[in-house]
Amino acid sequence: MSEKSILASSGDSKKKRGIRRVDPAQAWSILGWIGLAFLVVGGSDFALTWYPMAFGNREWEFGTVTASFNGLPILVLGLGLLYAASLQYARRWWTVLSLIVSAVLMLWVIAGAIIWATNVPLALQSVPPEVVVGIKKALVKTTIQSVTYPIILGFLAMRSFQALRGKVGENA
Repeated sequence: MSEKSILASSGDSKKKRGIRRVDPAQAWSILGWIGLAFLVVGGSDFALTWYPMAFGNREWEFGTVTASFNGLPILVLGLGLLYAASLQYARRWWTVLSLIVSAVLMLWVIAGAIIWATNVPLALQSVPPEVVVGIKKALVKTTIQSVTYPIILGFLAMRSFQALRGKVGENA
């Protein structure tokens, strides 16, 4: 019974491997900067999807909204990381940035969903039968996104606003 246990380790083994504790504020700061990078990359992808604008071209409208919604996860992840880090690290400009971007993006997504919805009948009528299944999948996916993203972005905007007013801990 004097053998060393394989399943249990002593507390000294972490020190020997060079593992050390990191200051949580530093970790949140890193996540905030990663969020900012995601915000820039996702935002540029989102903006370039819409440029050059061709409103009135129904195919462009349908395709652009669908494509831009598909690229939103990186942008929304960046916003979420930036907001969470702004709370932990107390960087006011990150909170202001998350408020502005989430509010503007929420309105843009709602407007895009309305534009997209007006083009759905044309999309269903103008495709050959072998492509209808793909269009229907895009319809389901974009419908889910057009409901989910405004809720998430509205929540981020509301919480950012509350954070700026100093009411973050209330009604969480």
